[in-house]
Amino acid sequence: MGSKYAWTGVVLAGGKSTRMGQDKALMEVDGKPLLLHAIEKLKPHVRELLVIGEPRQYGHIWPDVMPDEIPGLGPLGGIVTAMGAARHDRLLVLAVDVPGVNAKLLERLTREMPENADALVPRHEGNLEPLVAAYHRRCAGAFMDHITKSQLSMHGALADVRAAYLDINPGEDGWPEDLFRNLNSPDDL
Repeated sequence: MGSKYAWTGVVLAGGKSTRMGQDKALMEVDGKPLLLHAIEKLKPHVRELLVIGEPRQYGHIWPDVMPDEIPGLGPLGGIVTAMGAARHDRLLVLAVDVPGVNAKLLERLTREMPENADALVPRHEGNLEPLVAAYHRRCAGAFMDHITKSQLSMHGALADVRAAYLDINPGEDGWPEDLFRNLNSPDDL
């Protein structure tokens, strides 16, 4: 399916954003909704781009919006939904609430994904960033197993696939300090 080097970009827009008190994906930063920022970042690196979220909420921003096949499963469910719909085997995943992610990181994920790895996940100071990562469709089976057992942790699911890691030190080597800063509450804006 698809070219070996073609990627499907996936923006994870879902999530109830309880702490934020409003829909994160539609929150404006620099006059644009976060969802649009994420789409514009991913677009140069992928041949197809899917938004996983509620079509009624986001359809006006991007035509390819898909709801989670099974709602309420968090990011793991969103990624599995995307794997089922993607035209290409490799998926570049970006959560909507990490506005500091830059082109350099996305490019390295697509360029450095090892042939024999199922995932390439940034790692910094021991923390993993599974929502700014590259996945091969081969992960779908293991991820589904976790879902059927209601084990929804991305870290747990990654332990069951051949994951490679991209070590990055934000604030060093030209990486911005806030590369992985997560917007969870209005104070984070």
